[in-house]
Amino acid sequence: MSIDHPLMLPIKNIVTESPNIKTFMFDYNFYAEPGQFCMIWIPGVDEKPFGIVKREGQDFMITVAAIGVATKALHQMKTGDKVGFRGPYGSSFTIPARRSSIALVAGGYGIASLGYLAEEARKRDVHVHLFLGARTKKDLLYLEWMKNIGVELHLSTDDGSEGYKGFNVDLFKKYVETNSKFKVQNSKFDMVYTVGPEIMEMKIAEICYAHHIPFEVSIERYMKCGFGLCGQCCVDPVGWRMCVEGPVIDGEKLKQITEFGKYHRTASGKVEKYPWAK
Repeated sequence: MSIDHPLMLPIKNIVTESPNIKTFMFDYNFYAEPGQFCMIWIPGVDEKPFGIVKREGQDFMITVAAIGVATKALHQMKTGDKVGFRGPYGSSFTIPARRSSIALVAGGYGIASLGYLAEEARKRDVHVHLFLGARTKKDLLYLEWMKNIGVELHLSTDDGSEGYKGFNVDLFKKYVETNSKFKVQNSKFDMVYTVGPEIMEMKIAEICYAHHIPFEVSIERYMKCGFGLCGQCCVDPVGWRMCVEGPVIDGEKLKQITEFGKYHRTASGKVEKYPWAK
């Protein structure tokens, strides 16, 4: 059951994850499925969507990068300050049967939406591979959490300060192609999940299509209402609302979204092409 009016909650604790990323904790049992999001109101500033993070034995959390006006204002808040919550909203990730093998591919703070999925999957005895990429070692999030729940880590950094030097897409592709070539037992993932920059998600989708691996992707679009009223986050040509039918979309449905990896709409509704799009 979702909360459709702002529930004001005080910040219980703040953890600085990296120079521009913080995790905010709240003493509230916010029921949600992995992949869903909530609308967060920063009083006097703005309301924005954020992925819901939950850990066993800990509070409901959000992990936020200071990028725009709203997120920078949130970063200035202190323990005890109150913010408003609506939700949870949107579709969620599907977790395969017990003893299966899955891969999570996260770029930067995209891990915020996948950490909760990893924990729920491990509870079901699912083997979890995490391909986590970031600019530097200090930008790699949730490492201790993932290690503690038994996730197999595949790390990459742009500068080579930790793990593979390069992009996590390349590391994931190399892993998939190497295991396919030598037919390593149980090399094919039962499901792949990806969250991060759209160019990364697009490349992961291409790899999964080429190797016939089912996958799910979380598509980020500009959201105003969060529950399907305004239509701001609709995608072409199907008109699916990423706050209702999305943000989690499976590989087969993704084939119907022609704008994916090519363009998106700004806050005003103007079409803006991605610089890499052909």
